[in-house]
Amino acid sequence: MKTKLFFVLIFTTFQLLVNGQGRYYKAQMHCHTTNSDGGYSPVDLVNKYKDKGYEIMFITDHNFLTDSVYVPGVLCIPSEEITFKRHMNGFFLSKNIMPDENFTCQQAIDSVIAQGGLIQLNHYFPGPFTDDNWEVGAPEIISFQNGPHMLEIWNTGTETVQTHDDKSIWDAVLTAGKVVWGSATDDFHPSVSEALEFNKGWNMIWLDTLTKEAVYNALLNGKFYASTGVEITEYQVNDYGTYKSINISSSNANKIKFWGPGHQVLQEVNGSSASFILQSHSYVRIELINEGILGMSNTYAWTQPVFLNNPLHMADNKNDIPYIQLYPNPNYGMATIDIKSRQAGNLKLDILTLEGKFITNVANEYIDKNNYQFLFDISPMPSGFYLLKVEFNDVSKTLIFEKI
Repeated sequence: MKTKLFFVLIFTTFQLLVNGQGRYYKAQMHCHTTNSDGGYSPVDLVNKYKDKGYEIMFITDHNFLTDSVYVPGVLCIPSEEITFKRHMNGFFLSKNIMPDENFTCQQAIDSVIAQGGLIQLNHYFPGPFTDDNWEVGAPEIISFQNGPHMLEIWNTGTETVQTHDDKSIWDAVLTAGKVVWGSATDDFHPSVSEALEFNKGWNMIWLDTLTKEAVYNALLNGKFYASTGVEITEYQVNDYGTYKSINISSSNANKIKFWGPGHQVLQEVNGSSASFILQSHSYVRIELINEGILGMSNTYAWTQPVFLNNPLHMADNKNDIPYIQLYPNPNYGMATIDIKSRQAGNLKLDILTLEGKFITNVANEYIDKNNYQFLFDISPMPSGFYLLKVEFNDVSKTLIFEKI
């Protein structure tokens, strides 16, 4: 039987402005349990982080999907560290991803996006505690299609002495025009010393409400900052068309740096608050520092990049097909498809069985360079896995989703 789906077309604009109703929620996005090589059970680990003020947890065991942890007051989101030659975290997953010996970063990206998830490249830059196999340079990151969504710009597990701080690869990727957010994590096992590895790197996510969908959208759109101890108390970005004004304050920073294209320091301020006008550069990102003795005990916060011209495409600016996200996934009622198109063309969205048999059409129309959102009701469909086939001009791709 053909299922009737309902959809609504909504025009949206992407904003990096963090304001309005809501607050920051503390999140750990890289940690391990006894399901792989960690020292704590999932419940014990979540409770340990809860005691330090965490309200969002992504347990990322090696090639193991931890999806059933229930601790009151903490939102646990099913995740996995996809472990092959490189390591990449898949967030918002519904099925375990098992890489083979020839697995690649692009396959990891494709596998996570097919489930409607988000993906992060872990501990990728050279350092004293980084395995050579994990290193990924800017040219390779730029070449990836549709991701990653995030780079792990701080990994406590490979930053044990907390002196190696290199964001040049991130800036090289941003300078090339690829939009990718930066995160800070513990990568907690512990491996050496619990005191050195626990609660040392986290992300503060701005949310109106603590739900899985809200966290997904905030991470997708860069509405969070990474921290190793510095707190941002005020952050405002005002868009005046030809330029943007930025104001930022911290409760404990004593230096603020504004970084731009080519890994340049565009402005440096000694103090806990600063302002900046973004007009002559393609982007700026902000680093807030609490300087310790000889730099050995510095703590930081890093905002996401603010772009002079808001990017519509959140992953790979060179890809011909629009950037697609389907959420929530899995789902039982109203599903959302976000389309971010960098060019005009003919868009067709079809729902298929896993075997590729046509079920129904969601959209078949001409779209401009813009953001679009389609809503459709999957509640009449039987439980199981389905494909969303996306055709744009002469390019196509498929995403997998689950009806529960």
